[in-house]
Amino acid sequence: MLIDPETALLLAIIGGVGTVVTFMAYRFADKAGPMLEPKDLLPLPPWEGPPLPRFIKTKPEVLEVLRRR
Repeated sequence: MLIDPETALLLAIIGGVGTVVTFMAYRFADKAGPMLEPKDLLPLPPWEGPPLPRFIKTKPEVLEVLRRR
């Protein structure tokens, strides 16, 4: 999880659910940004899998770093 439940609750009370989602997206980008290149954010071709970002297949270490707290 990218955010503490207490922080999420406080943000939801003050700014709503959109604020929580924006904060989580910012935290993800802040952690993953230095490890990724712009081409890694393109979707996978249909023959390689669902339309997820390429880094999920090409750089699995990024997901491991993001899963750690």
